[in-house]
Amino acid sequence: MKNKFIATLTTLLIANTYFVNSESVLANKVLINRQITTPIITRSVADDNDFRIELTAGTLPIKDLAIILPQQMTSLENIRIKNNSGQDIKAEIQKNKDQVLVTFSEPVEPGNTLKIRFTEIDTESIKGDTLLYQLSVQQEGLLQRIPIGTARIDVPDAS
Repeated sequence: MKNKFIATLTTLLIANTYFVNSESVLANKVLINRQITTPIITRSVADDNDFRIELTAGTLPIKDLAIILPQQMTSLENIRIKNNSGQDIKAEIQKNKDQVLVTFSEPVEPGNTLKIRFTEIDTESIKGDTLLYQLSVQQEGLLQRIPIGTARIDVPDAS
């Protein structure tokens, strides 16, 4: 009788465990099947003493944007960020020697375009250079920062 009781209890525990696991698998399957896209760099260009990088938000809102600066960028004073309509986006911008961290006051919603403009750059010492800016974002709902690519800016030569 004792053995039948233990066998029945074990069977119930296994059945309950299996049921919970099947729900977990189903929930994960739903998440996996949801189409999630990351932000995409759509444009990067040098325009006189300004550099512009544009990116389109993916399917999740963007909380912050990190930009690793190229070695040639020794000074960076002014950064402006606008949306598709040309309106300024409110954000806290932290700069250090080799990185810029942009934390948005409100997350950038999916479908929006971010236009990042580095202005008043002294291009005299970098004419003819190719500058590579590595971009990554922190999106709502994700635990880790997502690298989204490298923006390439070819600085025109003086000639």
